[in-house]
Amino acid sequence: MMKKNLYRRRVGLAIVCAMVLGSMSTLARAADFSYDDWGDVLAKFVDDNGLVDYQGLAADRQALDRFVDLIETTGPKSDPEAFPTREHQLAYYINAYNAHVFKAVLELSPDAKTVWGVTGTGYGFFVRMKVIVDGEKMSLKSLEDDIVRDGFKDPRIHAALNCASVGCPQLPPVPFLPERLDEQLEAEMTKFVNEERNCKIDEAAGTATLSKIFDWFRKDFEEFEAERGGGGLREYINRYRPADSQLSADLKLKFAKYDKRLNRQ
Repeated sequence: MMKKNLYRRRVGLAIVCAMVLGSMSTLARAADFSYDDWGDVLAKFVDDNGLVDYQGLAADRQALDRFVDLIETTGPKSDPEAFPTREHQLAYYINAYNAHVFKAVLELSPDAKTVWGVTGTGYGFFVRMKVIVDGEKMSLKSLEDDIVRDGFKDPRIHAALNCASVGCPQLPPVPFLPERLDEQLEAEMTKFVNEERNCKIDEAAGTATLSKIFDWFRKDFEEFEAERGGGGLREYINRYRPADSQLSADLKLKFAKYDKRLNRQ
């Protein structure tokens, strides 16, 4: 009996050791993917208002090109061990989208007035133009809709994805990182809904004028609330606004015209 118990303890210890070593190996693999180059780009070329020095970036784009080369060949599908959690995967796709937008602006022209084209639809930039993410060719729209929105069901991404327009959420001068992702997304959505340009209450008129983003992606916000017992867009926004500036039920919701000018310095 003593030999049997000793054998069981040894087997149990071996299993625990294997699990610990496996966990350490996974963490080491996750650390292999670096956002350092992307962090350097953001720190150097994005100001405190989220505006981008595209001209400066065009003259000094080596770090951007290295990061884009990395996301073109490496990602959650080709190297799942390097992206073991939802946070690793979502951070990767958010940063990949934003970096590809930077590169696409440079290809269009750092002096461009807008990425939405002469018709204002953005079809050429967001649909016809193709990017490579993790070895797969796709459009920016497909990356946003099919991978990020449908894949993660987190409306906070609408305060993180930046489409190179003044009407977009402000781009933070740091990458989104797996270990801080929830904190970062919370902070960006809080900032977004409390900017007057994105949520302006006019008590006298009985209206609240919201960013067009809340109109375009209203379904995402409403589905999030529905899964949590009810509510809609108004309730989602109120999650991130102080108690004394909530959107009351009697306010009529309106949507502002989207500012499609390039978000350049």
